[in-house]
Amino acid sequence: MTDRMINGILFIAAGIAPILVYIALGETGILDRAHSEKIAAYTLITFPLAFMMTRNVQRNNFIDAGLLIIVVGLTAGIVSDAINSAELGTQFDSMGQTIAVTGWSIMYLGIFITAIGYLRTDLFPTWLSGLLAVTSLLFFAFMAVLTPEQVSNNEDLIGPLWMIVSLVIVILGIFTMRRAE
Repeated sequence: MTDRMINGILFIAAGIAPILVYIALGETGILDRAHSEKIAAYTLITFPLAFMMTRNVQRNNFIDAGLLIIVVGLTAGIVSDAINSAELGTQFDSMGQTIAVTGWSIMYLGIFITAIGYLRTDLFPTWLSGLLAVTSLLFFAFMAVLTPEQVSNNEDLIGPLWMIVSLVIVILGIFTMRRAE
């Protein structure tokens, strides 16, 4: 299997796997909250791996900066999910939600900056890099300006925004696998 194929699969996994774990395993009750959060954390590692492999194809300072921000945000997001899944009590839930809003918004800020880097390269079609920039910026802005309570009150918007960005990331994976070397 070529590096390009593996990179494409990582993008597709980054777009699909966390949603499948959270919805198919967690929300349906197949797994308890702690186990679904742990498996989701493992699948979320595909985000920085996919972006890192792409950065090795064509270097750009925005891609590098975005990757670093993705890793920082992902780390905070995984910590918040671990706190939330431990079910330690309302004080810890509040702390976990506060960290989550910051961590996940930082990750999507990193994806936005990486998309700006992609716009400055020929790795992806301009429309696709632009779509990634717009969708990740929208998700970042939504998460960044709201308090944890406001995010909880608007959870019906988080899913669709998250799925739109995830769909764009899956499309990145398809283009990565089809890209000529």
